[in-house]
Amino acid sequence: MQGRIPVGIALLAALLALVAAAPALAAQIPEDRPQLYVPKQPPTAAERERRAALHQYVLGLLCQRDDRLLEALKAFEESARLDPTAAAPFKAQIPLLAALDRGRDAVAAAEKARALNPEDYEVWFVCARIRKGLGQFTEAQKDMQRGLATKSILERPDIAQAMWLELAGMHELADEVEPAVKALSEAAAILDHPDLILDHGPFDRSVILGKAADTYERLGNIYRKTKKYPEAIAAYQKAQERTPENSGRLNYNLAQLCQEEGKHAEALGYVDAYLQRQPLGTEAYEMKVKLLTHLKRTDEIVPWLEKASAADRYNIGVKLLLAKQCVQAKRLAQAEKAYVALAEEAPSAEVFQGLFRVYQQDAAGSVRTLELVNRTLEQAAQKPIAPTSVHAAGQAKLMIAALRDDSDLARDLVRAAHRRGEPPQALQLETIQLLAALADRYDLPLEAERFYRQALARAGAAAEPILYGGLLRVLWKSRKYEDVLKVCQDGLANAKATNHVLFHAELAKGQARLGRHEEALRCADRALALAGDKERLTLRLLRVRILTQAEQFAQAEQESLGLLKEHPQLGDTMEIRYLLSNVYNSWKKLAACEEQLEHILKIDPNNATANNDLGYIWADHNKNLPQAEEMIRKALELDRLQRKRLSGGAALPDNAAYVDSLGWVLFRRGQVAEARRELERAAQLPDGDDPVIWDHLGDVYERLQMTSQARTAWEKALHLYEQEQRRRLDDRYRELRRKLQAATAGTK
Repeated sequence: MQGRIPVGIALLAALLALVAAAPALAAQIPEDRPQLYVPKQPPTAAERERRAALHQYVLGLLCQRDDRLLEALKAFEESARLDPTAAAPFKAQIPLLAALDRGRDAVAAAEKARALNPEDYEVWFVCARIRKGLGQFTEAQKDMQRGLATKSILERPDIAQAMWLELAGMHELADEVEPAVKALSEAAAILDHPDLILDHGPFDRSVILGKAADTYERLGNIYRKTKKYPEAIAAYQKAQERTPENSGRLNYNLAQLCQEEGKHAEALGYVDAYLQRQPLGTEAYEMKVKLLTHLKRTDEIVPWLEKASAADRYNIGVKLLLAKQCVQAKRLAQAEKAYVALAEEAPSAEVFQGLFRVYQQDAAGSVRTLELVNRTLEQAAQKPIAPTSVHAAGQAKLMIAALRDDSDLARDLVRAAHRRGEPPQALQLETIQLLAALADRYDLPLEAERFYRQALARAGAAAEPILYGGLLRVLWKSRKYEDVLKVCQDGLANAKATNHVLFHAELAKGQARLGRHEEALRCADRALALAGDKERLTLRLLRVRILTQAEQFAQAEQESLGLLKEHPQLGDTMEIRYLLSNVYNSWKKLAACEEQLEHILKIDPNNATANNDLGYIWADHNKNLPQAEEMIRKALELDRLQRKRLSGGAALPDNAAYVDSLGWVLFRRGQVAEARRELERAAQLPDGDDPVIWDHLGDVYERLQMTSQARTAWEKALHLYEQEQRRRLDDRYRELRRKLQAATAGTK
């Protein structure tokens, strides 16, 4: 350390020396500082505008970086205005306009940008995507193809493969097979060389190979769809080569291909390889069952499924498939055991349907189903509530769902219970109610009436209204009008929890149906006297219907017009006008009837009932036949949609009255063969037991010179008329008797 000057002292000495020398240094600096640039000639207006355009463009980039999109867009637009020969400002506007949901403006900006720089593949790509979003698929395809034709895209394989895949998707959407195959092949060719793509960004080789596998799989799907099986197999195998770790899944696709090609043995090999993955679904297991069946190796199915179920014991679908195959193989004891186990482990309506079908094949038939349902309902009703009763209640709900949704099982159960003829006490009340509801649902009126009556005899107050309603509905469907009156009178005398308005109203309808109009009106008035505000309009409309049936048309009209004044709400008005149209139709005031229906259709053009009725009236009077047919077809379609919506998507039979209207208008238009087809269909529908339908069908048969069939149809119509005494004396009835007499005389 001795002899060395401290650093701080040395640095201070150096600074002092520099300060002392400063005047001398300053004296040595020359005075030739550079002058400001002054151009020889002042800039032109165009140059100033280009400079300002560049300034606005940079400002736009800064605003865009700060997410000030509107300011950025304004700056880019100003830049493009100042220098319309530069492509960059137009290109910069495209993503901003798209983000602001101004797709058409974005396309316009893209068109200007690519007009200035046709080789910019990015503009073509972005414009194609925007056009696709706008639904301009043809233009989008052209833009994508034009972008892929640029020379600059050859330098960016990472973007080129994305463009080819996008283009392939558009072709697939349009079912354009060959262009889709070409686009996918081009994309696959690029993806098969991941090193080229890795040079353009921080990509992952495995991701690129996975995308290649997906592309080959898409190619395989297209080839399969067009039944080019060798090409499809080759594409799927290439997909497997690209991602060996995921190749097992594609074995299922290969199995499907071989199955479609009829190569069942090869398909079996592929599906076995796929099943080693123990997939969650049952599609592959079901495929193997079909393949073994085709190969006549059905004896292998159950043993194989037993092993598969044991190996994947949590796969409920496989266990269910095993139970079904046991039924197919007539191993009923094993099937029953499997279904019973499933009912405990994973109960469902499908499981109970399977179990009930096993019982169907038993010597006792559906009696075992009845016993199981009755026992379960008994356990569910136990008091006090215990875990066993809660478990039974859950199973009972699933059993009911299984029966409700299977007409064959439901009918067998109802008939089995009916045949046994046990006293009502032998079954739970809930079982009897279920039997009544199933018989009602599946058109077994005799059984439904019996079970409804048995249930009513034992029911408590809570179930009474539903049971009375069900019994009356069944009696109406069976045309047991006198029985309807007796049930209503019994209800008035004995019912404890059912509103007496129901009984008086049903009495009114029954008396009217039997032609006792004065008594019907008195019953309707009694119902009105007891009714609450919500029921009064319905009951007053019932009065109008009875007055119409009694041919007291003036009174029916007067009361209807009064109701129109009292109920100005749109829904009520529509209903009243429709009823008034029926009054005028029965009164033979055709113009007034048409006026009411046309008024309804002005308010609601999609009113199915009004469309049908007006179309039918015109057909019946041989007028406006083309328009009448159009309206009736519209009514049929509207009614189908409404029924499907109300049934939760289930397809229900057509309305027989609407089909009859269509048949009748076709007959009037001279299309007799088509009319016959529709009227025969109407007569076979569940509500096809209407005398008008059979009367029309007889007329069609007569026109076709099918005399015997015409007479049979008219006899059926006459029988149906005579079941409803209110129709016996009307003009149609008298005309029917005349036609039948003439037909009978002609055959003697």
